[in-house]
This record gives sequence, C-alpha cells and structure tokens, in this order.
Amino acid sequence: MEKNKERLGLFWFDFDHKGGLLKFDEIPSLDVKSSTIALRVLKYQLEEQLGLEISDSMFIDIFTEICNIKPRRGKYGHPYVNLYPLVEIIERNGMSQTLAWELVWEIKTFFRIGPSLDDKRHHSKILLHIPHSSSVFPENSEYSFSDLDNEERLLIDYYTDELFVPEKETNNISSVIFPYCRLFCDVERLINDPLNEKGLGLSYSRYVGPQPFDFRSFGNWNDAYAAYIDFHAMVAKHIVNTKTLFSPLLLIDCHSFSALSNLLNSNPPDIDICIGYNDDETCPNKFIIRTIVHYFERLGYKVGLNEPFSNSKTFNVPDCYHSVMIEVNKRLYMDENTLEKSEGFEKLKQDIQSLYRLIIKTM
Repeated sequence: MEKNKERLGLFWFDFDHKGGLLKFDEIPSLDVKSSTIALRVLKYQLEEQLGLEISDSMFIDIFTEICNIKPRRGKYGHPYVNLYPLVEIIERNGMSQTLAWELVWEIKTFFRIGPSLDDKRHHSKILLHIPHSSSVFPENSEYSFSDLDNEERLLIDYYTDELFVPEKETNNISSVIFPYCRLFCDVERLINDPLNEKGLGLSYSRYVGPQPFDFRSFGNWNDAYAAYIDFHAMVAKHIVNTKTLFSPLLLIDCHSFSALSNLLNSNPPDIDICIGYNDDETCPNKFIIRTIVHYFERLGYKVGLNEPFSNSKTFNVPDCYHSVMIEVNKRLYMDENTLEKSEGFEKLKQDIQSLYRLIIKTM
C-alpha cells in the first residue's frame, strides 16, 4: 500500500480531517484511515475531468482499483497497466463499453498512472502562431502602412510577435509569423469566408466615400490567395515536422484586440484576455484550458472563455494537434493613438511567456 501511495503521489492519505461521507473512511483495501474531506474533493475533481457525476460507490470502486494497479511488462519489455477492471467497474454502473473506455482513458490521465503516449494534460512542444502582427505590405503593393487611416490601423495586432515569442526559441517552443499586413491577406479567414462580402475576408477592401471610385482594396486577390496558400502550407509542414510521440503539439493562436470601436468590433468587450478553442478534436484537454484561465485570473486579469471571441486557428494536417487562442486587450500594453508601448508591456510579456512553463511537461 505504501508503494502504491508513493507511486501515485496520493497526498490525500496524509490528512487527519473528518467529514463528508463515513463510507469514504471504510474502503476495505486501505490500510490507513484516509481523509473523507480529501477524498470528497478528489471525487469532485474527477467528476470535472470526466464531465459527469459519478456515484459514491462507483468512485470507491475506481479509487480502490487505482490503488491496487501494478505496472507490468509486455512481451518486448514495454511497461503497461491492465485497465480492463476499470472498464468493468464503469459497465457495472450502467454505462456502455464504448463510453467506459473513453472514461477510463480520462481516469488514467487524471491519476497519471502507467506509461502514456498521449498525456493530454501537458504538451511537450508549443507552436506560436502570429498572424496579424505585421504592418508591412508586399513590395509590389500600391499601399503601405502610411496610407492606412486610423480605423484601418486599429486592425493590426501590434507587438504580438514580441509579447508571445521568447527572445530565444528552444526545441520546445517555436513560432510562425505571417510577414504581411492582414489587410493585404488575412490568413485566419477561410477561402470562401462570409466576411468577403463585407470586405473583411481573405483580402480587405472598403468604400471610404459616396462615389464608386472612393474604394480602397488593399491587395490583388490572386496575390493574396497565393500568399495565403504558401503560408498555410508552411505552417502545416511545421506542424508535421514538430510532432511528438508523447503528447500532441499545442498551437497557440496569438492575437490582440482593440479597446476602441473598430471595423471588426463596434462594441469592444470589457475584458483583458480572451481564451478560445474549437469544439472538435483540436480542443485541448479541459485541464489545459482551466490551467490557462486560472493562471491569468490569479494574476488579476479579467478573462473571457470563448466570449466574446471564440475558436482557434487550425490547419489541414493529418497529425493530431491541439489549438488554443489567446487574445489580449491592447489597452494592457500600448497606446492605440500613438501606437507606442505602455508601461504595462513588459509585465504582460512576462506573464504570457511564464504561462508556457505550466503547459510544457519538460520545462
């Protein structure tokens, strides 16, 4: 029993508190009087991981089985753990075998037991995707940054390449930065994006006066499309080349948003940081999402979760990877009228880059 406690890191055995259900003190396989309060908290945490409520008896059976798990060696010496008893426990509680296996993998991750080729609670590599930081137009463009009016300048995610990207990249953290202004080509849009009709799609355009000739188009569509395809292909190749066998790559979609009314948002939100993710296989584990949200909240930031901005950028690759968006309010780090950095720039930069240590397993 002591070896199991040490291997699993079951710190809750060290508590002396009393409370909760008495039956949590009556688990027959335990050699010590365990804390009912700590076990109750553990049950709540496990329920949050699984996304459903479980009965006390089911929790006791799961917990007891976890304590009795002994790693084994396979035919070629590889370690493994037998998870079938956990499946049987869940099935006995009226759930299908398919759902049982899904829950078992979540339970395995939660308790961090046995070898794992896909530890979804951490990532070994991060790819920082910076799509909107540039104010540069291609050499053959009719426009330059100096031609933009105040409304158009509000659309650029100034300094996000500095805020998010460490000065020295490592094997664990790399970045891809689109070199041109989003008004020429917005690599976050879809090829046939609905916003094309509003002039806010793959390449931006707008009427600035009452006459038909009072029209501004910030890029030739064919040139923008070619840049779009090249960038997407480059990022997809980068994702494939940086994959890992031990945990999925985490792509962080790095943005900032204006605190002033602009062409994309006439009613800017009163939040500091927005976290977004997709409702598909690229969604990070709930543990990662909670870690990011709680981290910024503990630092005093007002955080929105998929609100008012939602989803995160994905790329068409065959490999499994996860994607999360982080948008920061420009009021935190710059003056949008002068476009100069404010006193808060260095603090925000440090806060953002310190987050990576919580996400990357090996750091």
